Amino acid sequence: MTMDHILQIENLDVSFSLPGARNLAVRGVSVALERGTTLGLVGESGCGKSVTAFSVLRLIQPPGRIDGGSICYNGTDILAMGDEEVRRIRGKEIAMIFQEPMTSLNPVFRVGMQIAETIRLHLGVSKAEARERTVELLRQVGIPSPESRFASYPHELSGGMRQRIMIAMALSAEPQVLIADEPTTALDVTIQAQILDLLLTIQRARRMSLVLITHNLGIVANLADRIAIMYAGEIVEYGTVADIFASPLHPYTIGLFEAIPKIGAETDRLKTIPGTVPAIAEAPRACVFHPRCFKRGDECLAGPVPLIDKGGERRVRCVRA
Repeated sequence: MTMDHILQIENLDVSFSLPGARNLAVRGVSVALERGTTLGLVGESGCGKSVTAFSVLRLIQPPGRIDGGSICYNGTDILAMGDEEVRRIRGKEIAMIFQEPMTSLNPVFRVGMQIAETIRLHLGVSKAEARERTVELLRQVGIPSPESRFASYPHELSGGMRQRIMIAMALSAEPQVLIADEPTTALDVTIQAQILDLLLTIQRARRMSLVLITHNLGIVANLADRIAIMYAGEIVEYGTVADIFASPLHPYTIGLFEAIPKIGAETDRLKTIPGTVPAIAEAPRACVFHPRCFKRGDECLAGPVPLIDKGGERRVRCVRA
């Protein structure tokens, strides 16, 4: 781990034991997050993005388990820490914004109290100071009339305002790393833009490191410095935003770009990637994307494909890239 890397994941393996089967949700994932930068973790639903994020905070619950690898934060392996040590980091050093605020906010407590309780837990301040900090946080995330909204219940707020509450809660202990898991899911386009703008503004103001989990390439194009593309539990391509958007190398990444609707296209039919994502119940013996790949050849079946260094920061899991 270099001094510039605040968070580094190496060879992470996570599995879920199901009746009669074991699902290998994440296999050999290695990514690094530099201080003050944004890493976009991109892929379709079920590819392992959220499982990777939950592993960072040691939130994988049975029947899931972390089978191997390391997750180093400021040079210390989180997977080797005791439970009490992890609880001190979780929320204070590394915070997370979850996909659906209504499942993350307690419906029977006022939103201001929930944020204030987080501040008191991590910063050890008085009730009065916690309330003052909460009102200021609500103001920073763009909640109108923050003093009165302090007393609102989650069901009294719109989806966009609930998401702002979640951002305020995640920022309350001034974390060094923020993980945003699909932070704009189920929000309309205008509110999405406002939330993403807010995240970018706060990140720059605090020089915070951000992991942005999404399936939307447009979002990472505007916010991220580097991108990791995930498919079926593996990183298939990694590089800077400029490199990947200029020349995607992995056939899956190329397929994702070609599936984006384009104004003025010759046809109104969307291009798709044929086939379906495989259920991974055992370690792959060859390229996982092979059945769906337009570049496939016999060499793709010779054995498991590693992430191949293409120079600079480019890495791709493809022998024909």
